[in-house]
Amino acid sequence: MSAMIAEMTLAPFEATLEVKEKEETFEPVYLESDQLTFRNENDRLSLTLADGTYYPRVTLRRCFPFSTTDVFVTVMTPSTELERSHEIGIVTGIDKMDAASRDALDEELKLHYFVPRVQAIYKVKEEYGFQYWTALTDRGEKEFILRDNIVSSARQIGPTRWLLIDINQARYEIHDDGTLDKRSQKLMAKYLLL
Repeated sequence: MSAMIAEMTLAPFEATLEVKEKEETFEPVYLESDQLTFRNENDRLSLTLADGTYYPRVTLRRCFPFSTTDVFVTVMTPSTELERSHEIGIVTGIDKMDAASRDALDEELKLHYFVPRVQAIYKVKEEYGFQYWTALTDRGEKEFILRDNIVSSARQIGPTRWLLIDINQARYEIHDDGTLDKRSQKLMAKYLLL
């Protein structure tokens, strides 16, 4: 009888292990850009594959490195309350894409990667574990708040290029820190601990 109980308790455990192993395996699926069609339909991006498979709503994200914007883009279904998103595939050969699909892809990526460029830093104030920044960007003057934890708030993404991430996950780019005025460079060095 004890052997039967062991079998009954192990069986669900083994099944769980099998499922987890299947979830963790990842084989990338590459989508040739000339074999798919993106369209903006009612403010949503849709995808149709060459075999006729239709996705009424998809989301896009650039693959690393971000500096190579036209090499790889991943296509996913959106997350819902009931279901996690899943990757459909990685688009390759974006330069071969038809013009309408390319326009739809570019518009969707612009929406997600809206990143104002910092042109001058007016002031930075530290208070209670936060940094309050006032800066001039290519989108006008902005005020934003960074955590006083540089590891999570600032990333160097090139020799002179920085990405600042505020407490609301909005991003601001310092495209070339050498082009900032001297005062901005001093503030940047002080508060980004350079």
